Amino acid sequence: MPHVMEKPIGVIEEIDGRPQKTATSGKKALLEPPAGAGWEPLAKKMGFQVGKSPAMRRLVETAYKIAKKNINVLIQGETGTGKEILARFIHAASHRSRQVFVPLNCGALPKGVMETELFGHERGAFTGAVKMRRGLFEMAHRGTIFLDEIGEASPAIQVKLLRVLETGEFLRVGGEKPVKIDVRVIAATNVDLRLALRNGTFREDLFYRLEGVRLEIPPLRERVEDIPVLAEFFARKINPALLISPEAMRLLCNYSWPGNIRELSNIIQNAVALCEGNIILPEHLGARIVSGDPAGRKTWGRSCSGKTAEDTGCTGGTGDGCPGTAPPGKVFHAFLDFPNQIALEGMSCEKLADLLIHVRRQEKKILHVMRARGSDLAPLLSLEEAEIHAITEALDYHQGVIIKAARSLGIGRNTLARKIKKYNIKVEGLD
Repeated sequence: MPHVMEKPIGVIEEIDGRPQKTATSGKKALLEPPAGAGWEPLAKKMGFQVGKSPAMRRLVETAYKIAKKNINVLIQGETGTGKEILARFIHAASHRSRQVFVPLNCGALPKGVMETELFGHERGAFTGAVKMRRGLFEMAHRGTIFLDEIGEASPAIQVKLLRVLETGEFLRVGGEKPVKIDVRVIAATNVDLRLALRNGTFREDLFYRLEGVRLEIPPLRERVEDIPVLAEFFARKINPALLISPEAMRLLCNYSWPGNIRELSNIIQNAVALCEGNIILPEHLGARIVSGDPAGRKTWGRSCSGKTAEDTGCTGGTGDGCPGTAPPGKVFHAFLDFPNQIALEGMSCEKLADLLIHVRRQEKKILHVMRARGSDLAPLLSLEEAEIHAITEALDYHQGVIIKAARSLGIGRNTLARKIKKYNIKVEGLD
């Protein structure tokens, strides 16, 4: 028998009065401020420069909406994009805003110190523990803890973090009595955690616990319209009378900003220090901004405006902020030569992972353009070729260890062994 729900009298009265309320709300809507005004006063109060780009404004609007919900947040973005200020904004917009906000960079502490920092310790837990010490989770009770660079957390710490998120309690180092807490966790990373999952360096269960809502901050090079706003903000924060010349602003907008907002802030600080008048000029910005190259080398296609094709070698294409692009041969050889083997060996694993992701993105763009032109030089791989490529890449990455390669591919060890035999793939260390 179907269940019949009767409407309460109050609801009926509300429905009866709906036409008048609708008319009133329609008039009110015309007088209401545009979308985004709800979060803008708070952002302004915090000094959070959101900018004008639609992508960034949509991101902050989403962050503002989910701030009042008691769910964990994972913020992804390149180094220097402002992950911590976004985390502070979420905390300030939440019901926990009157409580403490505790930040921790997981990559800045030695592994042996991390557990004590997060969970504290009991008196006598180890040599030098002369008294009980509260950890950051305990300090953040009823508030928010911000775990920056969460991808750097060791496997042992990941297990303990998972327990806190699942049960809301933990043990101090050397302790026997569980400590109960009520903490909102906002985590951040500049690496692709999904790639870390496939590589087995990050726990899948922890990832899904952290990723209540995922927010991805776009890099500064993808929000060029925000560069003038940010540059002027940083300049006037130091000297309210300072202006930035149009030519200097053009150079700032044409630069790729690998260090994102943090790099822009640093460049403006240096420019203010070098500027003797009230206008920041190109010569105050430094060699790498003028050249348009992060390494400070002169590059094609960045600052050839106003010169002829004979002067610059431009072919008349449309580069970033440039009326023409460099000769294809020069761009091609520059791409192949950088970074060289020595530079690669000097990079951290984190930087190498970022570089690899960037190279793969460029490969997709190149193939997309070639296929759009109907080029026969960029054919699609067959299913068999794609499988061989994936298996070869996984074996190469894991140095021929089949069980690790199988895990990263999401298949069983025996299945991978059969495919290796089927495709006659040579594995180092196996006959």
